[in-house]
Amino acid sequence: MIKKTILSLFALLAFSGAGNAQVSGMNIGYCQGNKGVFPSTSDTYFSEISTQKKTWTSGAILLKEDRIQSLADNQLRDIHAALASKLNVDSLAVWVSEGLDGPVLSSDTITTMVKGWNTVTLTKPVNITKDMKQLYVGYSYHQKSTSKALSCLATPTPGYSCFVRSGNGEWKDYSNQYAVCIEALVYGDNLPKYDLALEQLSVQPHYVVDNGKLQLAMTVCNNATVTITGFDAVCAIDGIDEQYTAHCDTAIAYNETKNVTLTIKPKAIQTMDPETRTVTVTLTNLKEGEDEMPSDNTLSGTFGVTLHSFVRNVLLEEFTTEKCTNCPRVAKYVHDAMSEPEFQGRLNTMENHAGYYTDSFTTTFHNDWLWFYDNQYAPAVMYDRAVNEENAITAVSNPGSEQELFENIRYRLRQPAFVSMKVTADVDKDNQVINVKVTGTRAKKDFTVNPARITVVLTETNLAAVSQAGAGSDYTHYNVGRRVNSTWGDVIEWNGDDYTYTCTIPYTQNYVMDNLGILAFIHDYDATDKTKCEVANSAAITGKDFTGIATGITTAKADDQGKTQIYDLSGRKLSQVKKGVNIIVRNRQSYKIVK
Repeated sequence: MIKKTILSLFALLAFSGAGNAQVSGMNIGYCQGNKGVFPSTSDTYFSEISTQKKTWTSGAILLKEDRIQSLADNQLRDIHAALASKLNVDSLAVWVSEGLDGPVLSSDTITTMVKGWNTVTLTKPVNITKDMKQLYVGYSYHQKSTSKALSCLATPTPGYSCFVRSGNGEWKDYSNQYAVCIEALVYGDNLPKYDLALEQLSVQPHYVVDNGKLQLAMTVCNNATVTITGFDAVCAIDGIDEQYTAHCDTAIAYNETKNVTLTIKPKAIQTMDPETRTVTVTLTNLKEGEDEMPSDNTLSGTFGVTLHSFVRNVLLEEFTTEKCTNCPRVAKYVHDAMSEPEFQGRLNTMENHAGYYTDSFTTTFHNDWLWFYDNQYAPAVMYDRAVNEENAITAVSNPGSEQELFENIRYRLRQPAFVSMKVTADVDKDNQVINVKVTGTRAKKDFTVNPARITVVLTETNLAAVSQAGAGSDYTHYNVGRRVNSTWGDVIEWNGDDYTYTCTIPYTQNYVMDNLGILAFIHDYDATDKTKCEVANSAAITGKDFTGIATGITTAKADDQGKTQIYDLSGRKLSQVKKGVNIIVRNRQSYKIVK
Protein backbone atom coordinates (compact mmCIF):
# COMPACT_ATOMS: atom_id res chain seq x y z
CA MET A 1 0.00 0.00 0.00
CA ILE A 2 1.28 3.42 -0.94
CA LYS A 3 0.62 6.60 1.01
CA LYS A 4 1.01 10.28 0.26
CA THR A 5 0.76 13.69 1.91
CA ILE A 6 -2.36 14.28 3.97
CA LEU A 7 -3.78 17.65 4.86
CA SER A 8 -6.78 18.32 7.06
CA LEU A 9 -8.99 21.38 7.31
CA PHE A 10 -9.99 22.75 10.67
CA ALA A 11 -11.68 25.65 12.48
CA LEU A 12 -14.64 26.03 10.14
CA LEU A 13 -16.29 29.39 10.64
CA ALA A 14 -19.30 29.49 8.32
CA PHE A 15 -20.89 27.83 5.30
CA SER A 16 -21.83 29.68 2.13
CA GLY A 17 -23.64 27.34 -0.21
CA ALA A 18 -23.71 23.59 -0.58
CA GLY A 19 -20.17 23.18 -1.87
CA ASN A 20 -18.28 26.08 -0.33
CA ALA A 21 -17.12 27.04 3.13
CA GLN A 22 -15.22 29.87 4.70
CA VAL A 23 -12.25 28.07 6.19
CA SER A 24 -9.93 29.81 8.59
CA GLY A 25 -7.00 27.46 8.24
CA MET A 26 -5.38 24.35 6.86
CA ASN A 27 -3.36 21.84 8.79
CA ILE A 28 -0.47 20.68 6.60
CA GLY A 29 1.70 17.66 7.30
CA TYR A 30 2.26 13.96 6.73
CA CYS A 31 0.82 12.38 9.88
CA GLN A 32 -2.95 12.73 9.33
CA GLY A 33 -3.31 14.52 12.65
CA ASN A 34 -2.12 11.41 14.50
CA LYS A 35 0.55 11.37 17.19
CA GLY A 36 3.13 8.64 17.08
CA VAL A 37 5.93 7.08 19.09
CA PHE A 38 9.71 7.28 19.25
CA PRO A 39 11.28 5.33 16.36
CA SER A 40 12.55 1.85 17.08
CA THR A 41 15.73 1.85 19.14
CA SER A 42 16.76 -1.28 17.25
CA ASP A 43 18.13 1.34 14.85
CA THR A 44 21.51 2.28 16.28
CA TYR A 45 21.07 5.96 15.44
CA PHE A 46 17.81 6.38 17.36
CA SER A 47 19.16 4.31 20.22
CA GLU A 48 22.12 6.67 20.53
CA ILE A 49 20.18 9.93 20.32
CA SER A 50 17.68 8.77 22.94
CA THR A 51 20.47 8.47 25.55
CA GLN A 52 22.15 11.85 24.94
CA LYS A 53 22.37 14.31 27.83
CA LYS A 54 21.97 18.09 27.74
CA THR A 55 21.42 18.27 24.00
CA TRP A 56 18.83 19.25 21.42
CA THR A 57 17.06 16.67 19.23
CA SER A 58 15.31 17.92 16.10
CA GLY A 59 12.75 16.62 13.63
CA ALA A 60 11.40 18.28 10.47
CA ILE A 61 9.21 17.86 7.38
CA LEU A 62 9.65 19.39 3.92
CA LEU A 63 7.09 21.33 1.86
CA LYS A 64 8.14 21.55 -1.77
CA GLU A 65 7.36 24.18 -4.36
CA ASP A 66 4.10 22.62 -5.62
CA ARG A 67 2.58 22.73 -2.14
CA ILE A 68 3.89 26.22 -1.51
CA GLN A 69 2.34 27.45 -4.78
CA SER A 70 -1.09 26.17 -3.75
CA LEU A 71 -0.79 28.01 -0.41
CA ALA A 72 0.70 31.25 -1.73
CA ASP A 73 -0.68 34.55 -0.43
CA ASN A 74 -1.55 33.01 2.95
CA GLN A 75 0.23 32.98 6.33
CA LEU A 76 1.80 30.16 8.32
CA ARG A 77 0.92 31.24 11.86
CA ASP A 78 0.92 28.16 14.13
CA ILE A 79 2.81 24.90 14.43
CA HIS A 80 1.47 21.67 15.90
CA ALA A 81 4.28 19.61 17.45
CA ALA A 82 3.69 16.19 19.01
CA LEU A 83 5.93 14.76 21.74
CA ALA A 84 5.97 11.01 22.29
CA SER A 85 7.17 11.69 25.85
CA LYS A 86 7.97 14.73 27.97
CA LEU A 87 10.34 12.86 30.27
CA ASN A 88 13.55 14.91 30.74
CA VAL A 89 12.38 17.54 28.22
CA ASP A 90 12.63 21.13 29.50
CA SER A 91 12.21 23.19 26.29
CA LEU A 92 10.47 22.89 22.94
CA ALA A 93 11.33 25.15 20.00
CA VAL A 94 9.35 25.28 16.75
CA TRP A 95 10.72 26.82 13.58
CA VAL A 96 10.26 27.44 9.87
CA SER A 97 13.26 27.68 7.55
CA GLU A 98 14.16 27.57 3.88
CA GLY A 99 16.83 24.94 4.50
CA LEU A 100 17.63 22.42 7.22
CA ASP A 101 20.57 24.58 8.26
CA GLY A 102 18.78 27.89 7.69
CA PRO A 103 18.03 30.62 7.18
CA VAL A 104 15.30 30.50 9.85
CA LEU A 105 12.25 32.55 8.88
CA SER A 106 10.51 32.28 12.25
CA SER A 107 10.86 30.41 15.55
CA ASP A 108 9.43 30.35 19.08
CA THR A 109 10.21 28.40 22.24
CA ILE A 110 8.00 27.14 25.07
CA THR A 111 9.00 25.60 28.39
CA THR A 112 5.66 24.12 29.41
CA MET A 113 4.91 21.06 27.30
CA VAL A 114 2.51 18.12 27.32
CA LYS A 115 2.87 14.60 26.00
CA GLY A 116 1.05 14.63 22.67
CA TRP A 117 0.15 17.71 20.68
CA ASN A 118 1.53 21.13 21.55
CA THR A 119 0.35 24.18 19.58
CA VAL A 120 2.78 27.08 19.32
CA THR A 121 1.75 30.42 17.77
CA LEU A 122 4.57 32.10 15.90
CA THR A 123 5.33 35.62 17.09
CA LYS A 124 6.38 36.36 13.53
CA PRO A 125 4.00 34.64 11.04
CA VAL A 126 5.55 33.46 7.77
CA ASN A 127 4.07 34.99 4.62
CA ILE A 128 3.95 32.31 1.95
CA THR A 129 4.87 33.67 -1.47
CA LYS A 130 4.99 32.19 -4.94
CA ASP A 131 8.74 32.69 -5.26
CA MET A 132 9.50 30.34 -2.34
CA LYS A 133 11.06 27.07 -3.50
CA GLN A 134 10.79 25.04 -0.29
CA LEU A 135 10.04 25.30 3.42
CA TYR A 136 11.11 23.08 6.31
CA VAL A 137 8.77 22.97 9.30
CA GLY A 138 10.38 21.52 12.40
CA TYR A 139 10.74 21.33 16.14
CA SER A 140 13.64 20.84 18.50
CA TYR A 141 13.44 19.71 22.11
CA HIS A 142 16.12 19.99 24.78
CA GLN A 143 16.63 16.78 26.72
CA LYS A 144 18.35 16.85 30.10
CA SER A 145 18.97 13.12 29.99
CA THR A 146 17.63 9.98 28.30
CA SER A 147 14.46 10.85 26.40
CA LYS A 148 12.31 9.33 23.67
CA ALA A 149 10.28 12.41 22.87
CA LEU A 150 10.52 12.47 19.07
CA SER A 151 7.06 11.51 17.78
CA CYS A 152 6.94 9.57 14.51
CA LEU A 153 4.54 7.35 12.56
CA ALA A 154 5.52 4.47 10.29
CA THR A 155 3.69 6.13 7.38
CA PRO A 156 6.53 7.43 5.23
CA THR A 157 6.42 9.88 2.36
CA PRO A 158 9.91 9.43 0.84
CA GLY A 159 11.88 12.65 0.53
CA TYR A 160 9.47 14.73 2.58
CA SER A 161 8.29 13.34 5.89
CA CYS A 162 11.18 12.75 8.31
CA PHE A 163 14.47 14.56 8.81
CA VAL A 164 16.25 14.04 12.14
CA ARG A 165 19.28 15.55 13.85
CA SER A 166 20.95 15.12 17.24
CA GLY A 167 22.71 18.17 18.64
CA ASN A 168 24.76 19.91 15.95
CA GLY A 169 25.33 16.71 14.00
CA GLU A 170 24.37 16.02 10.42
CA TRP A 171 20.74 15.79 9.37
CA LYS A 172 19.58 12.30 8.45
CA ASP A 173 16.70 11.53 6.07
CA TYR A 174 14.41 8.82 7.45
CA SER A 175 11.52 9.70 5.12
CA ASN A 176 11.54 6.18 3.69
CA GLN A 177 10.57 4.85 7.12
CA TYR A 178 8.77 7.50 9.16
CA ALA A 179 6.77 10.71 9.26
CA VAL A 180 7.53 13.23 12.00
CA CYS A 181 4.35 14.28 13.81
CA ILE A 182 4.51 17.98 13.10
CA GLU A 183 2.05 20.15 11.17
CA ALA A 184 1.97 23.70 9.85
CA LEU A 185 -1.22 25.73 10.30
CA VAL A 186 -1.83 28.07 7.37
CA TYR A 187 -4.48 30.82 7.44
CA GLY A 188 -5.77 33.32 4.92
CA ASP A 189 -8.32 34.29 2.31
CA ASN A 190 -6.60 32.49 -0.56
CA LEU A 191 -6.67 28.88 0.60
CA PRO A 192 -7.01 26.39 -2.29
CA LYS A 193 -10.54 25.61 -3.49
CA TYR A 194 -9.95 22.47 -5.56
CA ASP A 195 -7.55 19.76 -4.46
CA LEU A 196 -8.24 16.06 -4.50
CA ALA A 197 -5.40 13.89 -3.21
CA LEU A 198 -4.96 10.22 -4.01
CA GLU A 199 -3.71 9.14 -0.60
CA GLN A 200 -3.61 5.37 -0.95
CA LEU A 201 -3.78 2.87 -3.79
CA SER A 202 -4.17 -0.88 -3.32
CA VAL A 203 -3.88 -3.00 -6.44
CA GLN A 204 -5.21 -6.53 -6.77
CA PRO A 205 -2.02 -8.58 -6.30
CA HIS A 206 -2.66 -10.89 -9.26
CA TYR A 207 -4.37 -10.31 -12.57
CA VAL A 208 -5.74 -13.58 -13.95
CA VAL A 209 -6.08 -13.37 -17.72
CA ASP A 210 -8.95 -15.88 -17.80
CA ASN A 211 -10.91 -13.70 -15.34
CA GLY A 212 -10.15 -10.47 -17.18
CA LYS A 213 -10.70 -8.07 -14.28
CA LEU A 214 -8.31 -5.96 -12.23
CA GLN A 215 -9.59 -4.29 -9.06
CA LEU A 216 -8.14 -1.07 -7.68
CA ALA A 217 -8.98 0.34 -4.24
CA MET A 218 -8.32 4.04 -3.73
CA THR A 219 -8.46 6.36 -0.74
CA VAL A 220 -9.28 9.88 -1.92
CA CYS A 221 -9.22 13.01 0.26
CA ASN A 222 -10.53 16.51 -0.45
CA ASN A 223 -7.82 18.86 0.76
CA ALA A 224 -9.52 22.09 -0.30
CA THR A 225 -12.58 24.14 0.55
CA VAL A 226 -15.06 23.20 -2.20
CA THR A 227 -16.98 19.91 -2.16
CA ILE A 228 -16.06 17.81 -5.19
CA THR A 229 -19.03 15.88 -6.62
CA GLY A 230 -17.35 14.07 -9.50
CA PHE A 231 -13.97 13.22 -10.99
CA ASP A 232 -12.23 10.75 -13.30
CA ALA A 233 -9.66 8.12 -12.44
CA VAL A 234 -7.40 7.47 -15.42
CA CYS A 235 -5.51 4.16 -15.29
CA ALA A 236 -2.43 3.49 -17.39
CA ILE A 237 -0.58 0.15 -17.47
CA ASP A 238 3.03 -0.11 -18.57
CA GLY A 239 3.43 -1.65 -21.99
CA ILE A 240 -0.17 -0.90 -23.02
CA ASP A 241 -1.10 2.07 -25.17
CA GLU A 242 -4.75 2.05 -24.14
CA GLN A 243 -5.81 3.93 -21.00
CA TYR A 244 -8.79 2.99 -18.86
CA THR A 245 -10.95 5.79 -17.46
CA ALA A 246 -13.53 5.35 -14.70
CA HIS A 247 -15.83 8.21 -13.75
CA CYS A 248 -16.68 8.59 -10.06
CA ASP A 249 -19.82 10.48 -9.04
CA THR A 250 -18.81 10.32 -5.38
CA ALA A 251 -19.27 13.58 -3.44
CA ILE A 252 -16.30 14.38 -1.19
CA ALA A 253 -16.54 17.40 1.11
CA TYR A 254 -13.63 19.40 2.55
CA ASN A 255 -11.51 17.37 4.98
CA GLU A 256 -13.39 14.21 3.99
CA THR A 257 -11.79 10.95 2.96
CA LYS A 258 -13.61 8.28 0.96
CA ASN A 259 -12.69 4.81 -0.23
CA VAL A 260 -13.43 4.15 -3.89
CA THR A 261 -13.12 0.78 -5.63
CA LEU A 262 -12.67 0.53 -9.39
CA THR A 263 -12.60 -2.47 -11.69
CA ILE A 264 -10.91 -2.26 -15.07
CA LYS A 265 -10.67 -4.86 -17.85
CA PRO A 266 -7.18 -4.74 -19.41
CA LYS A 267 -7.96 -7.18 -22.23
CA ALA A 268 -4.76 -6.18 -23.99
CA ILE A 269 -2.87 -8.34 -21.47
CA GLN A 270 -2.95 -11.88 -22.86
CA THR A 271 0.44 -13.27 -21.86
CA MET A 272 2.69 -13.52 -18.82
CA ASP A 273 5.41 -11.50 -20.53
CA PRO A 274 6.16 -9.63 -18.36
CA GLU A 275 4.92 -11.42 -15.23
CA THR A 276 4.84 -8.16 -13.25
CA ARG A 277 3.28 -4.92 -14.45
CA THR A 278 2.68 -1.45 -13.03
CA VAL A 279 -0.60 0.44 -13.08
CA THR A 280 -0.61 4.21 -12.55
CA VAL A 281 -3.81 5.96 -11.44
CA THR A 282 -4.33 9.71 -11.84
CA LEU A 283 -7.30 11.72 -10.55
CA THR A 284 -8.39 14.38 -13.03
CA ASN A 285 -11.36 16.26 -14.50
CA LEU A 286 -12.78 17.50 -11.22
CA LYS A 287 -16.37 18.52 -11.88
CA GLU A 288 -16.12 21.76 -9.89
CA GLY A 289 -12.84 23.10 -11.27
CA GLU A 290 -9.21 22.48 -12.14
CA ASP A 291 -7.17 20.77 -9.41
CA GLU A 292 -4.78 23.31 -7.91
CA MET A 293 -2.22 20.72 -6.82
CA PRO A 294 -2.07 17.91 -9.38
CA SER A 295 1.19 16.56 -7.91
CA ASP A 296 -0.74 14.63 -5.22
CA ASN A 297 -3.19 13.10 -7.72
CA THR A 298 -1.11 10.15 -8.90
CA LEU A 299 0.02 6.85 -7.40
CA SER A 300 1.28 3.58 -8.86
CA GLY A 301 1.15 -0.05 -7.81
CA THR A 302 2.32 -3.38 -9.19
CA PHE A 303 0.49 -6.61 -9.89
CA GLY A 304 1.43 -10.06 -11.10
CA VAL A 305 0.03 -11.64 -14.25
CA THR A 306 -1.13 -15.25 -14.43
CA LEU A 307 -2.98 -16.97 -17.27
CA HIS A 308 -5.43 -18.91 -15.10
CA SER A 309 -6.22 -19.86 -11.49
CA PHE A 310 -8.05 -22.53 -9.52
CA VAL A 311 -10.94 -22.49 -7.07
CA ARG A 312 -9.74 -21.55 -3.59
CA ASN A 313 -10.87 -23.48 -0.53
CA VAL A 314 -10.24 -21.53 2.67
CA LEU A 315 -8.51 -23.16 5.63
CA LEU A 316 -9.89 -21.91 8.94
CA GLU A 317 -7.87 -23.06 11.95
CA GLU A 318 -9.34 -22.63 15.41
CA PHE A 319 -7.27 -22.54 18.60
CA THR A 320 -9.48 -23.80 21.43
CA THR A 321 -9.30 -25.80 24.65
CA GLU A 322 -11.79 -27.25 27.08
CA LYS A 323 -10.44 -24.99 29.83
CA CYS A 324 -11.36 -21.88 27.86
CA THR A 325 -14.77 -20.51 28.92
CA ASN A 326 -14.91 -18.10 25.95
CA CYS A 327 -14.05 -20.69 23.31
CA PRO A 328 -17.62 -21.95 22.73
CA ARG A 329 -18.49 -18.44 21.49
CA VAL A 330 -16.01 -18.53 18.60
CA ALA A 331 -16.66 -22.24 18.06
CA LYS A 332 -20.29 -21.36 17.34
CA TYR A 333 -19.15 -18.82 14.74
CA VAL A 334 -17.06 -21.53 13.09
CA HIS A 335 -19.86 -24.12 13.23
CA ASP A 336 -22.30 -21.63 11.71
CA ALA A 337 -19.79 -20.94 8.93
CA MET A 338 -19.51 -24.68 8.28
CA SER A 339 -23.25 -24.83 7.61
CA GLU A 340 -23.48 -21.52 5.72
CA PRO A 341 -24.67 -22.28 2.14
CA GLU A 342 -22.27 -19.82 0.48
CA PHE A 343 -19.28 -21.58 2.08
CA GLN A 344 -20.30 -25.16 1.26
CA GLY A 345 -17.46 -27.02 -0.40
CA ARG A 346 -15.19 -23.98 -0.04
CA LEU A 347 -14.35 -24.00 3.69
CA ASN A 348 -12.13 -26.48 5.55
CA THR A 349 -11.88 -26.23 9.34
CA MET A 350 -9.63 -27.75 11.99
CA GLU A 351 -9.48 -27.47 15.78
CA ASN A 352 -6.06 -27.07 17.40
CA HIS A 353 -6.39 -27.72 21.13
CA ALA A 354 -3.84 -25.23 22.42
CA GLY A 355 -3.54 -21.56 23.26
CA TYR A 356 -5.11 -21.61 26.72
CA TYR A 357 -3.63 -24.54 28.65
CA THR A 358 -4.20 -27.99 27.12
CA ASP A 359 -6.78 -30.76 27.31
CA SER A 360 -7.22 -34.45 26.43
CA PHE A 361 -7.39 -33.61 22.71
CA THR A 362 -4.11 -31.67 22.61
CA THR A 363 -1.36 -33.07 20.38
CA THR A 364 2.30 -32.18 19.99
CA PHE A 365 1.74 -30.35 16.70
CA HIS A 366 -1.06 -28.26 18.27
CA ASN A 367 1.51 -26.92 20.71
CA ASP A 368 4.11 -26.53 17.95
CA TRP A 369 1.70 -24.30 16.02
CA LEU A 370 1.57 -21.87 18.93
CA TRP A 371 4.66 -20.47 17.17
CA PHE A 372 2.22 -18.48 15.04
CA TYR A 373 1.15 -16.43 18.06
CA ASP A 374 2.39 -13.09 19.31
CA ASN A 375 0.87 -13.66 22.77
CA GLN A 376 -0.87 -16.95 23.41
CA TYR A 377 -4.62 -16.96 24.06
CA ALA A 378 -7.82 -18.69 23.07
CA PRO A 379 -10.18 -18.57 21.35
CA ALA A 380 -8.29 -17.59 18.22
CA VAL A 381 -8.34 -18.36 14.52
CA MET A 382 -6.19 -18.19 11.40
CA TYR A 383 -7.55 -17.73 7.88
CA ASP A 384 -5.20 -19.50 5.46
CA ARG A 385 -2.42 -18.50 7.90
CA ALA A 386 -2.52 -15.11 6.18
CA VAL A 387 -2.10 -11.76 7.94
CA ASN A 388 -5.27 -9.65 7.95
CA GLU A 389 -3.75 -6.19 8.26
CA GLU A 390 -0.82 -4.24 6.91
CA ASN A 391 2.19 -4.43 9.27
CA ALA A 392 0.58 -7.28 11.24
CA ILE A 393 3.08 -9.45 13.11
CA THR A 394 0.94 -12.61 13.30
CA ALA A 395 -1.81 -14.38 11.38
CA VAL A 396 -3.62 -15.23 14.62
CA SER A 397 -6.66 -13.15 15.60
CA ASN A 398 -9.71 -13.30 17.84
CA PRO A 399 -12.91 -12.61 15.88
CA GLY A 400 -15.14 -10.15 17.71
CA SER A 401 -18.30 -11.29 15.96
CA GLU A 402 -19.67 -13.89 13.60
CA GLN A 403 -19.98 -11.19 10.94
CA GLU A 404 -16.27 -10.44 11.24
CA LEU A 405 -15.38 -14.11 10.85
CA PHE A 406 -17.66 -14.46 7.81
CA GLU A 407 -16.20 -11.35 6.16
CA ASN A 408 -12.66 -12.64 6.62
CA ILE A 409 -13.66 -15.96 5.03
CA ARG A 410 -15.25 -14.09 2.12
CA TYR A 411 -12.10 -12.04 1.66
CA ARG A 412 -9.95 -15.14 1.44
CA LEU A 413 -12.41 -16.80 -0.98
CA ARG A 414 -11.89 -13.86 -3.34
CA GLN A 415 -8.14 -14.49 -3.52
CA PRO A 416 -7.09 -16.58 -6.53
CA ALA A 417 -5.44 -19.94 -5.95
CA PHE A 418 -2.56 -20.97 -8.17
CA VAL A 419 -2.40 -24.64 -7.25
CA SER A 420 -5.05 -27.37 -7.39
CA MET A 421 -5.53 -30.25 -4.96
CA LYS A 422 -7.28 -33.62 -5.07
CA VAL A 423 -7.13 -35.93 -2.04
CA THR A 424 -7.70 -39.69 -1.91
CA ALA A 425 -7.21 -42.04 1.03
CA ASP A 426 -7.06 -45.82 1.36
CA VAL A 427 -7.29 -47.59 4.71
CA ASP A 428 -4.89 -50.46 5.38
CA LYS A 429 -6.67 -52.14 8.28
CA ASP A 430 -4.01 -54.85 8.68
CA ASN A 431 -1.30 -52.27 9.42
CA GLN A 432 -3.76 -49.77 10.87
CA VAL A 433 -2.64 -46.92 8.65
CA ILE A 434 -4.26 -44.62 6.10
CA ASN A 435 -2.42 -44.19 2.82
CA VAL A 436 -3.00 -40.66 1.51
CA LYS A 437 -2.40 -39.38 -2.01
CA VAL A 438 -2.67 -35.72 -3.05
CA THR A 439 -2.38 -34.70 -6.69
CA GLY A 440 -2.66 -31.43 -8.58
CA THR A 441 -1.02 -28.82 -10.76
CA ARG A 442 0.20 -25.24 -10.48
CA ALA A 443 -0.78 -22.26 -12.62
CA LYS A 444 2.47 -20.41 -11.99
CA LYS A 445 5.89 -21.58 -10.91
CA ASP A 446 6.55 -19.23 -8.03
CA PHE A 447 3.19 -19.11 -6.27
CA THR A 448 5.05 -19.20 -2.94
CA VAL A 449 8.18 -17.28 -1.93
CA ASN A 450 9.90 -20.32 -0.45
CA PRO A 451 9.59 -23.89 -1.79
CA ALA A 452 5.94 -24.93 -1.49
CA ARG A 453 5.16 -27.44 1.24
CA ILE A 454 2.24 -29.77 1.86
CA THR A 455 0.80 -30.63 5.26
CA VAL A 456 -1.61 -33.56 5.70
CA VAL A 457 -3.69 -33.88 8.88
CA LEU A 458 -5.88 -36.73 10.09
CA THR A 459 -8.94 -35.14 11.69
CA GLU A 460 -11.78 -36.53 13.77
CA THR A 461 -15.19 -34.90 14.10
CA ASN A 462 -18.30 -35.25 16.28
CA LEU A 463 -16.23 -35.74 19.42
CA ALA A 464 -18.17 -35.35 22.62
CA ALA A 465 -16.50 -32.93 25.02
CA VAL A 466 -14.97 -34.38 28.17
CA SER A 467 -15.52 -31.23 30.24
CA GLN A 468 -15.88 -28.07 28.17
CA ALA A 469 -15.81 -24.88 30.24
CA GLY A 470 -18.55 -22.43 29.39
CA ALA A 471 -20.80 -25.03 27.72
CA GLY A 472 -23.32 -27.72 28.48
CA SER A 473 -22.81 -31.48 28.62
CA ASP A 474 -23.80 -31.92 24.97
CA TYR A 475 -20.93 -29.82 23.61
CA THR A 476 -19.26 -31.34 20.54
CA HIS A 477 -15.85 -30.82 18.91
CA TYR A 478 -15.56 -30.80 15.13
CA ASN A 479 -12.61 -31.70 12.90
CA VAL A 480 -10.03 -32.01 15.69
CA GLY A 481 -6.48 -32.46 14.40
CA ARG A 482 -5.27 -35.95 15.44
CA ARG A 483 -2.17 -36.87 13.44
CA VAL A 484 0.03 -35.00 10.96
CA ASN A 485 2.51 -36.02 8.29
CA SER A 486 4.97 -33.32 9.44
CA THR A 487 4.45 -30.32 11.71
CA TRP A 488 5.69 -27.87 9.06
CA GLY A 489 4.87 -29.99 6.02
CA ASP A 490 7.02 -31.66 3.39
CA VAL A 491 8.53 -29.86 0.41
CA ILE A 492 6.66 -30.74 -2.80
CA GLU A 493 8.56 -32.41 -5.64
CA TRP A 494 7.33 -31.17 -9.02
CA ASN A 495 7.11 -32.99 -12.31
CA GLY A 496 6.92 -29.95 -14.53
CA ASP A 497 3.85 -28.17 -13.18
CA ASP A 498 2.27 -31.34 -11.73
CA TYR A 499 2.81 -33.07 -8.41
CA THR A 500 1.87 -36.30 -6.68
CA TYR A 501 2.40 -36.50 -2.94
CA THR A 502 1.89 -39.61 -0.81
CA CYS A 503 2.16 -40.26 2.90
CA THR A 504 1.04 -42.80 5.47
CA ILE A 505 -0.75 -41.74 8.64
CA PRO A 506 -1.44 -44.24 11.45
CA TYR A 507 -4.74 -44.41 13.28
CA THR A 508 -5.75 -46.12 16.52
CA GLN A 509 -8.59 -48.46 17.42
CA ASN A 510 -10.48 -45.85 19.38
CA TYR A 511 -11.02 -43.69 16.27
CA VAL A 512 -14.44 -43.99 14.64
CA MET A 513 -13.67 -44.32 10.94
CA ASP A 514 -16.80 -42.55 9.74
CA ASN A 515 -15.80 -39.53 11.84
CA LEU A 516 -12.29 -39.34 10.41
CA GLY A 517 -11.18 -37.04 7.67
CA ILE A 518 -8.07 -36.06 5.75
CA LEU A 519 -7.22 -32.37 5.48
CA ALA A 520 -4.37 -31.33 3.18
CA PHE A 521 -3.04 -27.87 2.49
CA ILE A 522 -0.19 -26.43 0.43
CA HIS A 523 1.59 -23.46 1.92
CA ASP A 524 4.60 -21.22 2.14
CA TYR A 525 6.95 -21.56 5.11
CA ASP A 526 9.58 -19.24 6.53
CA ALA A 527 10.99 -20.45 9.84
CA THR A 528 12.07 -16.90 10.70
CA ASP A 529 8.82 -15.08 9.90
CA LYS A 530 5.41 -16.28 11.08
CA THR A 531 3.67 -13.88 8.67
CA LYS A 532 5.13 -15.64 5.63
CA CYS A 533 3.50 -19.04 5.88
CA GLU A 534 0.35 -18.34 3.87
CA VAL A 535 -1.77 -21.26 2.67
CA ALA A 536 -2.08 -21.40 -1.13
CA ASN A 537 -4.99 -23.86 -1.18
CA SER A 538 -6.56 -26.66 0.83
CA ALA A 539 -8.69 -29.78 0.29
CA ALA A 540 -10.44 -32.27 2.56
CA ILE A 541 -12.33 -35.55 2.40
CA THR A 542 -14.27 -37.46 5.06
CA GLY A 543 -14.05 -41.06 6.20
CA LYS A 544 -16.97 -41.93 3.92
CA ASP A 545 -14.68 -41.13 0.99
CA PHE A 546 -11.95 -43.53 2.17
CA THR A 547 -11.41 -46.77 0.35
CA GLY A 548 -10.52 -49.95 2.25
CA ILE A 549 -12.86 -49.95 5.26
CA ALA A 550 -15.41 -47.49 6.59
CA THR A 551 -15.80 -48.44 10.24
CA GLY A 552 -13.95 -47.56 13.39
CA ILE A 553 -12.66 -50.13 15.90
CA THR A 554 -12.81 -53.45 14.07
CA THR A 555 -10.15 -55.58 15.67
CA ALA A 556 -12.40 -57.89 17.71
CA LYS A 557 -11.24 -61.49 17.54
CA ALA A 558 -13.16 -64.04 15.49
CA ASP A 559 -14.61 -65.71 18.55
CA ASP A 560 -15.82 -62.32 19.77
CA GLN A 561 -17.97 -61.64 16.67
CA GLY A 562 -21.58 -61.08 17.67
CA LYS A 563 -20.51 -59.95 21.11
CA THR A 564 -20.51 -56.35 22.29
CA GLN A 565 -17.06 -54.87 22.85
CA ILE A 566 -16.61 -51.67 24.90
CA TYR A 567 -13.58 -49.32 24.69
CA ASP A 568 -12.65 -45.98 26.18
CA LEU A 569 -11.18 -43.11 24.13
CA SER A 570 -7.67 -44.49 24.66
CA GLY A 571 -8.61 -47.80 23.07
CA ARG A 572 -8.60 -49.74 26.35
CA LYS A 573 -11.15 -52.53 26.54
CA LEU A 574 -13.76 -52.08 29.28
CA SER A 575 -15.92 -54.64 31.06
CA GLN A 576 -18.90 -52.29 31.14
CA VAL A 577 -19.99 -48.80 30.10
CA LYS A 578 -18.22 -46.17 32.19
CA LYS A 579 -18.96 -42.49 32.84
CA GLY A 580 -17.84 -40.39 29.90
CA VAL A 581 -17.37 -41.36 26.22
CA ASN A 582 -17.57 -45.08 25.34
CA ILE A 583 -16.89 -46.74 21.97
CA ILE A 584 -19.25 -49.67 21.33
CA VAL A 585 -18.28 -52.31 18.75
CA ARG A 586 -20.69 -55.00 17.62
CA ASN A 587 -20.46 -57.09 14.43
CA ARG A 588 -17.63 -54.88 13.08
CA GLN A 589 -19.80 -51.77 13.46
CA SER A 590 -18.90 -49.03 15.95
CA TYR A 591 -20.66 -46.10 17.53
CA LYS A 592 -20.33 -43.81 20.54
CA ILE A 593 -22.38 -43.47 23.65
CA VAL A 594 -21.89 -40.94 26.44
CA LYS A 595 -22.79 -41.78 29.99
